[in-house]
Amino acid sequence: MHILLLILQLQFSQLPPPAADEKPQPAEVPQIEVVTPQPTPARPGLLARNPTVSTVGAYAFIPALATLLGMQMWEWGDTTHFKAGSDGWFQRHNTHGGADKMGHAWSFYMGSRLFTTYFDAVYPGDHRKAAFFGAGLSWFGSVAVEIGDGFASVYGFSYTDLIANTVGVLLALSQELWPAADDLFDFSTHVLYSPGFMSSANPNKFDFATDYSGQVITFHLRLGGLGLSRRNPLRYLRLDLGYFTRCYEVNDGCSKESLGTDAYETRSLYVGVSFDLARMIRDHGEANSWLQYFGTFSRYYNFNGFFPMGLNVDLNHGNAVNFGMSTDSQIR
Repeated sequence: MHILLLILQLQFSQLPPPAADEKPQPAEVPQIEVVTPQPTPARPGLLARNPTVSTVGAYAFIPALATLLGMQMWEWGDTTHFKAGSDGWFQRHNTHGGADKMGHAWSFYMGSRLFTTYFDAVYPGDHRKAAFFGAGLSWFGSVAVEIGDGFASVYGFSYTDLIANTVGVLLALSQELWPAADDLFDFSTHVLYSPGFMSSANPNKFDFATDYSGQVITFHLRLGGLGLSRRNPLRYLRLDLGYFTRCYEVNDGCSKESLGTDAYETRSLYVGVSFDLARMIRDHGEANSWLQYFGTFSRYYNFNGFFPMGLNVDLNHGNAVNFGMSTDSQIR
């Protein structure tokens, strides 16, 4: 018996030990490297690829264009005698009653903003540089205009015009450099051709900027720029301060040249409110809609001038108050 047990023990001692309870190992998954394609950088535009040529070309082209236009429309070069001086500001007996000063300021303000857009394409990513180049080009253009006027017998280089030009350029530059100022102010014109400008007596119907009897220049305070919320309806209003003259232009039926008296000349200060169409469209319109362009344009051309909501004070007739942009003394 003992021998049998000894044999069995010897047999079992030669068997391999039972395998431990092991968890199956997952099969290794080969690592696949995913390469995300990088977008190809957009190729710079033609202007950005040639910034020096684009800048020098603009600074040469704009004064040259102004010279050609001046020779065609403003009689530049009809005299070789250069004259310069001051033609006053907003006095009653000035040639245009001061409306030309507002027109000069707006014109070169607008030029500065347009030229800045051009230089944004020349120097993408450097808006500050674009703003200074745009303002500089507009100002040099204004100097070219005044020099041209100096060689026109009916005009002359005007220091006050140049100051007005500079004010417009500086306003535009401040709005380009400080977004808060751009959000707070607008500077616009409203032009509705006057009968005198459209009459057969006026041979130059292209030069609408000098139709002072048909325009109003307005400075706007945008209430939305004061931080009002979208739920506040005042956000979409502007407080307006404008200036316009009537019956000062030679071809006006009510001018002293036509009637022999200046009794109908008016200089008017306009005070009112208008809708901030640009802010309305920006807040509620589609980002890429054509309406956004219309909204931007409405900051420079005052569509509210077609339905003015305000009063004007006639400075030539005892500060008489009239509704909108009409004047009691005006013969239309």
